[in-house]
Parts: sequence; C-alpha cells; structure tokens
Amino acid sequence: MIQSIATLKRLWRRAPWLTVAMLVAFVLALVFALRFGVALWHSVTLPTDPELAGWMTPRFVALAWDVPPEVILQAVPLDPDGSGRRVTLQDVAQMRSIPLPALLEHLQAVIDTYRAGLEP
Repeated sequence: MIQSIATLKRLWRRAPWLTVAMLVAFVLALVFALRFGVALWHSVTLPTDPELAGWMTPRFVALAWDVPPEVILQAVPLDPDGSGRRVTLQDVAQMRSIPLPALLEHLQAVIDTYRAGLEP
C-alpha cells in the first residue's frame, strides 16, 4: 500500500495531468465492471417464465416463454386491423368475448403442450 502511494506521488510530480487521466480511467473501468456484474447477476436471478398477464402481447409471450410465434398465434388468433397497434391479451379476450383468466389458462396449456412435445 505504501509502495503504491509512493508510486502515485512520483507519477504526480512527473505528469500530473496524465496521472489524473489514469485515475479517471481506472474509476470508469471500475464503474463499468460493477455495472456489468450487477447486470449479469440480474440476468441469472430473473425468473425464466413470468406469470401470464393481460397487459402482455402475444409477441411478448412468444419471446418470454421461448415459444415460436406461430404456436401463440394459433392459440390466440388475431384479426389484423391494419392500425399497427399492439394488441394485448386483455384486448384479445374482449374481442373474443371470453374472460381473461380463461384465455390465460388456455394459452398456458398450449405453451405447456408445446414444451412437452419438444422434450425427448
């Protein structure tokens, strides 16, 4: 520790601006390393399959549950209206005049059936 302080003092006397630049670069590298570590920790601890909810879109469900979009679209048929608006599962339930919990149960059953068919 005393050796590193002596080295910093020597560097400061010879090139103060370069020493400041080196310390700033070290602090930035430390900050980015910590951010990377936190992001990595969060990605490992996140649940793999979040619970289905009405705010989700069929595309989100396909991506989050790692299921092909065709499987989700067969379970939740959509009529494109050409507006480009993202349709949520709540909207689909209202359009089909079925209760949202029934749609979510059906969609979960389709996902489970698809995954069961993939496993050896």
